[in-house]
Amino acid sequence: MKKFISNKYVLIILGIILLFGLWFLATLIFDKNSMIFPSPIVTFEAMVKLLGIGYTYQCLAYSLLKMLIGFFIAFIIAGILALIVRDSEKLYIVMSPLMTALKAIPTAAVVFLFVVLVKAEYAPCFLVTIISLPILYESLVNGMRNIDPQILDAVKIDGGKGIQTVFRIQIPLALPYLIVGIISSFSLSFKIEIMSEIVTGYTRNGLGSLIKAAQINDPTNMAVIFGYSLIAILLMIIVSIPANYLRNKVAVKTGISR
Repeated sequence: MKKFISNKYVLIILGIILLFGLWFLATLIFDKNSMIFPSPIVTFEAMVKLLGIGYTYQCLAYSLLKMLIGFFIAFIIAGILALIVRDSEKLYIVMSPLMTALKAIPTAAVVFLFVVLVKAEYAPCFLVTIISLPILYESLVNGMRNIDPQILDAVKIDGGKGIQTVFRIQIPLALPYLIVGIISSFSLSFKIEIMSEIVTGYTRNGLGSLIKAAQINDPTNMAVIFGYSLIAILLMIIVSIPANYLRNKVAVKTGISR
């Protein structure tokens, strides 16, 4: 019995049951009619209806595309910066205030800034870049800086050169850290992308645009908004499962603790 309870999958199921139990309880306390705070059943019914509409998938794909563009830009910048500071403690310290500022900067304020600088359509891409950059940068840098120095010394003795060491040794050994950073920033980036669509009021395509339209058309019916939100959550869960599996595999292969 004790072994059964300690099983990881059983604990996950218990966590899901607890989540839905708290959700039901909150609905009973705040809104028995499920209008402002819809129950899980009402939300699932709304989600199923929304998934039966082709435009939902078009908007979902458009939001993902904008998020991936911003994420890719952040990944490239983070990779370049990580390669520059990986072996320099002074450069690492110099970059620390910038990365701290990027993590602490108010998201809503940056949205309005990008709306002024670029079109509202492109603001989510730049916002995702700003938000995910410090996470990806720190994951790469920490992964490279935590490599056993004896491994690097052995590579130098064997005649390994700088660029060869980076791509054959440092980056592969930093993969577990990088994958953790990607998983963490990916979900956050998707939430930020949707939020920026809502704040900017951009009305063409995008999951955030659908949520904004639902709120404007019928502000008393939150089931649709919750339904769109649940679609986004399920998508992130689907993406995180293979990502976590890959992270564990890479961690075992490289011998780095998860």
